[in-house]
Amino acid sequence: MTENLQIALAIEEAVRSGRQIVLATVVKVKGSAYRREGAKMVIDEQGGTCGMISGGCLEPDVVQMAEEVISKGVPLNKQYVLDEDVVWGLGLGCPGTVDLYLEPVALEDTKPAGPFGVWLACMKEKKAGILGTVLNEKAEEGRSRIFVSEEGMVTGSLGAFMLDEWFVGIAKRKLEEQAPKSETKLFTLPGGENIEIFIDVHVPPIELMIFGAGHDAIPLANISRTLGWQTTVIDPRPAYNDDQRFPGVNRILIHPSSFQEKVSIGRRTYVVVMNHHLERDQETLKFVLPSNAPYVGVLGPRSRRIRMLEALEKEGTIFAPLCLERVYSPVGLDIGAVSPEEIATSIAAEILSVRNGHSGGFLHGKEAIHQPGFHACRINK
Repeated sequence: MTENLQIALAIEEAVRSGRQIVLATVVKVKGSAYRREGAKMVIDEQGGTCGMISGGCLEPDVVQMAEEVISKGVPLNKQYVLDEDVVWGLGLGCPGTVDLYLEPVALEDTKPAGPFGVWLACMKEKKAGILGTVLNEKAEEGRSRIFVSEEGMVTGSLGAFMLDEWFVGIAKRKLEEQAPKSETKLFTLPGGENIEIFIDVHVPPIELMIFGAGHDAIPLANISRTLGWQTTVIDPRPAYNDDQRFPGVNRILIHPSSFQEKVSIGRRTYVVVMNHHLERDQETLKFVLPSNAPYVGVLGPRSRRIRMLEALEKEGTIFAPLCLERVYSPVGLDIGAVSPEEIATSIAAEILSVRNGHSGGFLHGKEAIHQPGFHACRINK
């Protein structure tokens, strides 16, 4: 289960049972921090929690802050200076600041008619969407919010038409990305007023589609499931593609001739071809390469992949250069993997690096792990 889904279910359960709760969200990070923008934590009136917003050092203080938010019934902005605040003690401090937004969540907030409720539904339904929240408005004026779905549906408002229009444009651009990041943006309105908007991005977990149910597909499916990815194994052989070998994943027992009718590949579907059967691999490539899949990993040496593409070309199937750019073969990162478990680890790591736009090299020697997420924008309309 993904972290956002856990948070959504925790909010739903707490509100349904009548408990008062606070949602704490990391909205801005400057410098080093254990968690990044978008990390969340739910705190109930009894001090129970779900989720993490740090490595464990900020949580006790945030639980105390949540008591104040519950008693006053209004949101709170809180900044922690990681190398100075007492709560970051224990010798774990590192230079930087973390800004949190703590807000009470009531039953009315979770109803599907409002932007927050639609956002919760989006997470539970494993869909993509972006929630915008004004951070620096006066507490007595209430929360201004807007939600944009991947289909372009807009719910709510940030309080000004030009602000809504600008936010919708940003949200649509982010939803085109494979791994968009949450961040806070500073808007300057024509009159000179500065408004901070937190852009809370949710995209569903990676969908991994494994073509082939051989022995080496088992550890890959297990790792995928552990990571919370939506995992599908496709193989026509019932003796191989069964629930005992692949528990907890979606299994499709079909021959390549039925792919077009029964298999759907989306723009966030990552594909690994590992049938260990030349003809099935060729037919699979014929199906997956023209799709919207951002990644097609092909097990085996480069020479085997070239032979398959040449055979398909002789049949009259020629792929556009853009399709071939998405092929990763040999598949996986170069970590010296030998066993099926090690190879599965290298494949999963490569998929993450492709999805996140990273090279997959060593972190050792790099000055920063994450890119800064705070930006300022001016509206000149």
